Amino acid sequence: MMKKTLLAAIVLLFATFAFGQKDSLIFDGGQVIVGEIKEMSRGVLTVETDYSDSDFKIDWEKVSEFYSSQLYLVQVADRAVLTNASIIMVEPQKLKVTGDFLTKEVGFEQIVYFRQIDPDFWSKLSASIDLGFSLTKASNLRQFNTSANIGFNSTQWTMKATYRQVRSQQDDVDPIRRIDGGANADYALRNGVFFGAGLSFLSNTEQLLDLRTTGFVGSGYYFVRNNNLYWQSFLGLAINSENFEETPEEPSSDRESYEAVLGTELNMYDIGDLNLFTNFTWYPSLTEEGRNRIDFRFDVSYDLPLDFYVKTGVTLNYDSQPAPGASDTDYVIVTGFGWEL
Repeated sequence: MMKKTLLAAIVLLFATFAFGQKDSLIFDGGQVIVGEIKEMSRGVLTVETDYSDSDFKIDWEKVSEFYSSQLYLVQVADRAVLTNASIIMVEPQKLKVTGDFLTKEVGFEQIVYFRQIDPDFWSKLSASIDLGFSLTKASNLRQFNTSANIGFNSTQWTMKATYRQVRSQQDDVDPIRRIDGGANADYALRNGVFFGAGLSFLSNTEQLLDLRTTGFVGSGYYFVRNNNLYWQSFLGLAINSENFEETPEEPSSDRESYEAVLGTELNMYDIGDLNLFTNFTWYPSLTEEGRNRIDFRFDVSYDLPLDFYVKTGVTLNYDSQPAPGASDTDYVIVTGFGWEL
């Protein structure tokens, strides 16, 4: 133990002056690697070095000693998330992780995921856009769909904005349109609890909706949150404002209501090249007796080279008390080809 520790100290000193790097690893067999420890994901550690053109990929279970002066975002097996965390080895196969609000001593096997915190603003951004188009000779049917997403993830804040549009035209039939989107922000506390607020909108011809705007606040809990998926639930309150198309049965049917919000969301974003996302939200009305609304979404995408992907998905909206003359259910199934940042 003394020889290994002395060796690691010498290696770290050499790395600091010669390479400007501060991290080192020692393996079970005594081998040493010096570089910049970037992240550990799905049991694989990524290390960047000056003496290799590509990053090293190392099995986490083969590491016996870990030395780094970087700060990390760390997730452990009990779902705790430690932000701006230092990782210090206190004894073989045991680490002390000290974050902003929490300190834990855990075995190597209890570390689910960690990544180096990059202060650069652009590294926290994510974005994607996809397009789809279909043309059918019968009735000259043309359908166009597009969607776009942009997100920002810091150590505790998660912000996201989405936009989706579907338009369909054919001879002798009124055009069909559907536009939905929104923006929300979550602030995560330790042990999986978070607070959130957001705004969503929907416009569709099937339910005679010129515009539905829903603002909500609440809190939730991450049942699972690791390097390849998260699953969370959400409970809150919402205010719902609706403007409808005028119909012969009801020239003016605009309304406003207050609702509870109960939802769950599952995002599996690292199943090889496959990504799955589903969201289910129930809005039982607090001011309109017997009214219930449901929003459901399910998307599947497959990663292609050069950050391109193909995607298909279904979105459904249900309203037990729609506007007079409108359908209680609207759904759309789309496919597209896109690119992500």
